[in-house]
Order: sequence, then C-alpha cells, then structure tokens
Amino acid sequence: MRSPLPSLPRFASVLTLLLLNSGCNTAYREAFARAKEAALKGDFLTAARGYRDACRAAPDDEDACSRVPLFSVKATDQAILSARPACNAGDLDRCLPPLLDARDLLPAHTEVNSMLDSASQVHIERCANQWKNNGQVGTAVAGFACLQSRSHQLPVAAYQDLLSARASELSSRFVTLATTARAQGTEGAAAVLWTTAQCLAPADTTNAQAQQSREGFLAQSAIPVVAELGGRIPPPVAQGLASPCMSLASGLPRWARCAETGTMPGQPEPLQLHVDALIQRVVETVSEDINSVNYVSGTRQVHNRRYDEARERVGHAEHALRAAEKALSNKESECKNAKDTHDASCVGCPKPAPTSSPCDDAKKLAQERDLRARERHAAGRELDDTPETLTEDVYDTFTYPVRTYHWSSPFQFTLETNTAGASLPVRQAGELRFADAEHVGFRPAGLEADPLVIPPPHAYSEAFLGQLAPHVFAAVQHDAQVRGAARRASCASLPAEWGTPWVQCWAEATLWERGSEPPPDEFLRLVASSTGASEQPQCR
Repeated sequence: MRSPLPSLPRFASVLTLLLLNSGCNTAYREAFARAKEAALKGDFLTAARGYRDACRAAPDDEDACSRVPLFSVKATDQAILSARPACNAGDLDRCLPPLLDARDLLPAHTEVNSMLDSASQVHIERCANQWKNNGQVGTAVAGFACLQSRSHQLPVAAYQDLLSARASELSSRFVTLATTARAQGTEGAAAVLWTTAQCLAPADTTNAQAQQSREGFLAQSAIPVVAELGGRIPPPVAQGLASPCMSLASGLPRWARCAETGTMPGQPEPLQLHVDALIQRVVETVSEDINSVNYVSGTRQVHNRRYDEARERVGHAEHALRAAEKALSNKESECKNAKDTHDASCVGCPKPAPTSSPCDDAKKLAQERDLRARERHAAGRELDDTPETLTEDVYDTFTYPVRTYHWSSPFQFTLETNTAGASLPVRQAGELRFADAEHVGFRPAGLEADPLVIPPPHAYSEAFLGQLAPHVFAAVQHDAQVRGAARRASCASLPAEWGTPWVQCWAEATLWERGSEPPPDEFLRLVASSTGASEQPQCR
C-alpha cells in the first residue's frame, strides 16, 4: 500500500527548510544567527529584530517567526525597565530611545505609549516654561522650535496635533505681518512673511499670496539700470545702439531691470552705466580664388565591345550546330544501311549480340544536336539583347572666380559705473569683423549663384553689443554685491521687534548678495536665534 502524500503546508515548510539549509537564503541565515547570539547574551531587542528580519526573509519558517512575538515582549519589558528611571527623572535623552525601540516592535503596547505620552507632556511643559508667551513673535517661534526638536521622538497623536496647531497659529501671525507689509509698500518683507506662513502651514490661498508677493518683490527691488552710450559712432550704427540696456535686457538677472521699463515705488537707486565708444569706418578688402566644377556637357555613341563578343559566340554556336547536324546525318545513313544488309543476308537468323551500333550512335548524336541547337538559340537571344552601340556621358569643366569680401571696423570703449568704490573704468578695443563670398551660377553644373550680402548697419550694432555685454553684466553683478553688503550692514543686528523695515532690509540684502530670494526656513532660524534659542525651526 502506498503511503499518503504529505499535506501542502508541511511540504512547503520542508521545502523552505531545504532551501535554507542549501544556502539559498543568506539573509535568513545571517539574521537568525545574529538573533540567536543576541538572545544568549540577554540582548532581547537585537534578538527580536533579528528574528523579525529572519521571518521577513523566510515567512514560512515557523522557527524564526514564532520567536518574534516572544522576544518582542521580552525586549519591550527590558526597554520599559531601562527607560523608567530616566523618564521619572525627566531625562528625555535617555528616556525616549528605548521606548521608541520598543514601539518599533509593538506599536500598540499600552504602557509604552502611555510613557511616551507622559514624556510628551514633560517636553511640552518644559518648552512652555522656557519660552513663556509674551506676545512676541520671536518667543513663539522659539517655543515652536523647542516642540519641533522632539517631534521625531514623540509619535504621539496629541503631541503631533499640538505641533500642527502651533504651526497654524504662527502661520496666521505671519499672514497678519505680511498683510501689513504689503499695505506699507514693502514687497520684499511681504514676500518673506507670506512664504514663511506658507512653509509653516501650506495652503493654496497662502501659496497664491506668496507667489504674488515674490513677483512684486522682484519688480520693486530689482536694481534699475540706466545705460548711456556716447562717442564717435557712424550714425547708421548709432541708431541700433540708442537703447543699449533694452538691447541687453534678456541677459540681465532677475534682480535687475532696465530703468526704461518704468519707475516703481520704493525702488533702489539706479545703476548708472556710461559707455564712451569709438567705432571707426568700415574697411573692405577683397580676395579672389578660382574654383572649378565638373559637369555632364553632352553624350556620344561608342561601339559596344560586348556586342562583338556576343556575335562571336553566335558564330561558334552555329559552327558547332552544323557539325553536330552533319555527324548526325552521316550516322543515320550508316544506321539505315546496317539494317538493310542484315535483313537481306540472313533471313530467320538469330539477332546478333547487342553491341554499339550506328543506330545507337545516331541517338546520342541526336541529343548532341539538340544541345547545340539550344546553345545557338541562347547565343542568338543574347546577341539580340546586346546593343551594338552605347551612349556615353561627355564631361566638361566649368571654371569660375569666387570673390571673398572682408569688412572690419576698429572699435574701442570705456565703461564707467556709479557703483560705490568702483575700480578704474573698463577698457576694451578690437575689431568688428564680417565676411561673405560671391560667385556666379551655372545651371548645367547645378551650381547656384551665391550673391554678395553686405552686412547692414544693425549688424555692426549687434556685434558691438556682443563685445559690450559681458562687461555690462559683470558691472551689474558687482554693483549688486556692493549694494547687498551695504544693505546687510543696515540690518546686521537682529531686531527686538520683527518690524517691516528690518525684514525688507534683510530680504533685499539677500536678493542682491546671493541673487536669489531669501528662503523661509532661514528667516525662521533668524527669528528663533534672536531669542537665544538653540533649536532650529523647520518648514513643515
């Protein structure tokens, strides 16, 4: 009688064990060994995590998976005993880590969560005592930063709800300050305050206001640039240089704009750029080269050598065919004469033994004749398909001159700015150069005419601006750095009251020095540090 097959679950367990023993699950073996070693040493936390890792690597392994809850309870009891003295003493640095380890193993453990809740109350009271509400925004930010410093260690719903509520309260305060700043026409301060409110409590309406304020800030605090260009310049070229700043506006950074775009309330003093230029008359030189191109000028008829070869093959085939026909005719006559002689001389005689007879040879020659006939037919067909003459292209050479024109206009300029402490004027000299070539066309050779294109006056204007642009952009960058440093000096000390003027000063100094808008988390850290707080608040 055959023994019954093992049940499927038992078979799966056996298969898993075989795979494990065969070394197919290295993660399981390493985790199980680590857990077993830790359990022998009494380190239940490491043991529980090791068995959990082993169970995850081999979910069907009952040996590892059955030990996870057992050692999780042991580790939790051990963590509670370790944490209780520190928790009772209010030492959260030593109280919280073992509780968090225990919660990682048993998230719903009642005593662990109760101790975490108590620890959160201790920290809340500690922050409230350290940063008592005095109505100052700096104190409120410092208190929020204090609460936020333990947020990752206190996964308690009530504590996290308190953090969200405090963030919303702070966001509302910054919204009020931002509204006041906008009403006072200080768009930089409004942008900082609106973006800070958004980073604390993100909302669509707040984000829209923050975006609008950022645009207003860039419009108001962008450095107006006034560029004046004079000197001795040919009038046609000078027309293209009438508004040098507007011509270079696309290359200006976001925090600079041409003064021609208009005046904004509260805008900075303009950056004055004066360019004294000399652009001399154009000097033209011409050089000439001779080019040539080959082309098909006509055709001619030439004798086809393949035709002679084909005709010769026809002659050979005809000769072979006639020879085969003649041999066949002779052999057929021999065959007929041989039959008549035998019939007349031997009536009733037995047939002679089979030997090669003239008739047999005649049959073979008939086959030879047919082969030669087919060869003659093929040779004739090839001759019919081969033309006696061929059409051949006739080439000729077209020679033509290519004239290359070079235009050069010597220039020089000096660039001066009204930037405080500016160095000596920038000086540069060089040539504005252009070149073009012309030649005639010749249709038979497929050669298109290349007409001469003389550079117009605006080409010289654009080329001159290309030489001037890097110096203009460098001057704007340098001026922004100088302005930023000077503006920073006006608000170097943190204020006791976070009024609009200080925030506007800090926003503009940051924009000009760094070339970017001030980030809200940096502003929050400044506000917190003004109270002496060591904790650093972060955007949510």
